[in-house]
Amino acid sequence: MNCIKLLGRNVLKLSSIPRQSCNLQFKRFRKPSPCDVCLFPPEKKPCFDLRNVSIEIGGNKHGKIIRSFLENQYWPREPSVVGLWMCHNSSYLDILSDKYAHSGDRFLAWEYIPRTGENKLIGVCVANKVFPWAVDELEEWAHYTASRPERNRMYFCAHCIRSPNLFKKFNVAYLYDVEVLGTAAEVSGQGVGTMLLQRVLNQAEELRHPLVQVVAVSQYTAKICEKCEMKMEWTMDYSEFIDDSGQRVFFPRSPHQKVSIYVKYFDPKIGGRQPCLPPF
Repeated sequence: MNCIKLLGRNVLKLSSIPRQSCNLQFKRFRKPSPCDVCLFPPEKKPCFDLRNVSIEIGGNKHGKIIRSFLENQYWPREPSVVGLWMCHNSSYLDILSDKYAHSGDRFLAWEYIPRTGENKLIGVCVANKVFPWAVDELEEWAHYTASRPERNRMYFCAHCIRSPNLFKKFNVAYLYDVEVLGTAAEVSGQGVGTMLLQRVLNQAEELRHPLVQVVAVSQYTAKICEKCEMKMEWTMDYSEFIDDSGQRVFFPRSPHQKVSIYVKYFDPKIGGRQPCLPPF
């Protein structure tokens, strides 16, 4: 009889144990998972690890995947396209996608997924040289363009190059312009854009480009430039950009209400960084 009473008391004690404690005991007997320990703040995805991200310089073999990324991830979220109500199958965006997919310095951010052993493209950055005569060329193309959104965006790009007058201010022959800097929506705000831009700045310093320019059309891009210690040289509210009839052109969504130009100047007198010597 006493044995039955003791057994009943033990059963009651086991039923009164909190559910969380049972789960903690159960975790001791199963294979540990990376999600058990959160290495990131609660507002970010715990399963994304920036240490699994690598930056690669793109080539001709990456043309199709870069084009797919621009059409599915970059153009639908860029304020200078969304604010013009430009359709995604526009001929102008098609030409730009083909240009960025097959020319310029292309930097790709790949995330290695340990569970499947595959690499996933989560970020693209494209940089090109911009010369002073590009302003007149853009305005001439815009003059003969029939589509109004395409024409306004060409005039906008020309205005962003001409207004700061960086060629004269820094006495440089060209600008190393970061034309595309975008990440996938699921990894937005987790350091991939900063990692891409920092790689571009290091590459520009090694190749002795005198001035790196980023036209930050969104607030997120502006924050990335500030993290990389770039200096803001010019800014303008989207409401200030008007067409020939005096009407406002851009209507971007909040919080992207202004465009800013950030630069990084590398003094040619200082020279590039000396590479590390081999250990032998």
